[in-house]
This record gives sequence, structure tokens and C-alpha cells, in this order.
Amino acid sequence: MYTLQKSLVLVTSALSISLCANAALTVSAANAADAPAAPAATPAVKTGGGIGVVDPDKVVKAYPKAEQLAKDLKKEEDRVHKMIEDGNRQLEEAKTAHKPPAELEGLQRRLQETIDTEVKKVQGRAQSLETQLESDVQNAIKAEAAARKLDIVLLKPVVFMGGIDLTDSVMKRLAAAAPQAAKPATK
Repeated sequence: MYTLQKSLVLVTSALSISLCANAALTVSAANAADAPAAPAATPAVKTGGGIGVVDPDKVVKAYPKAEQLAKDLKKEEDRVHKMIEDGNRQLEEAKTAHKPPAELEGLQRRLQETIDTEVKKVQGRAQSLETQLESDVQNAIKAEAAARKLDIVLLKPVVFMGGIDLTDSVMKRLAAAAPQAAKPATK
């Protein structure tokens, strides 16, 4: 039973790595509400050589695809949690039925292997989804920087002042691309 509980910890930690961005986003959103508003007269297109800034937490939080991916991962995490609970129940029932130690060990080993396999699948899917999300955001930032002819884009949280804020434009690009990305999945 101890090893089955370890699987629960592995799933939770693997998924929390992927989903920790959501928690960080909430904190960043709260901090952003306290920050002074950006100047309204931001030039639409820079002629080149400029520096852009992006708040990646705000971008990811506003990205509808990120929210859907988090929900999908939560469903998978819940499924693995149920599998662990069912495995623990089966093991307890076998103990209550006074099954021989060798049979109990075999049952525990089979359950653990099944759970380990599922945990690895969920971890792999979480990593794949995170990579996909990062790629989408990076591509939108690159496209916006190219459209504005900016040479450098920095993370907004590390910039004290200055730079052209691309955050809203990047969020619009991602929102516009989201329906197109969802269409193939619905077929």
C-alpha cells in the first residue's frame, strides 16, 4: 500500500509542475492589478531597433487553450487517483480475505506496475502539452515582435521601465489562433 501512495505523490508532483504556471499566473495577475497602467499612446508599429516587453504569465492565463489543457490534465490526474484508490481497496480486500503473502505481493506488484505505467503516460502527456503551449506562446511573441520590427523582447517582470508592451497584442494573436487550432480536434 505504501508504494501505491508513492504513485499518488508522483502523479501529483508531475502534474503540479505542469500546472504550477496556473498558480503563478494567479499571483502575477494580482500583482498586475496593483501595477500602474501602461501609457495609452503605445505606437502601433515601431520602425526598428526597439525593445518589447511581454508578461508571459498574463499571456498564458488569458490563453483559452492553456485553460483547456489544464482541465484535460486535471481529468487525467483524477483518473489516476481513482486507479490508486481502487488498487488500495483491492489490496485491503485481499488482506481481509487472508490471502497468502505470496498472492498479496503478486497483487501489489501488478497494481503498482499498472499505476506506474499510467503515471508515466500522464507525465509524458503533461510534458508534451507544456511544450506545445510554450511553442504557441513563443511563436505569437516572435510574430508580434517581427510585425513591430523589434530587435529584442524581454520579460516584463524583469524590466524596471521602458519597452513597448506586447502583452495585449500577443494575447490577441493567441485568441485569434485558438479557434483555428480547435477546429481539427473537433473532427
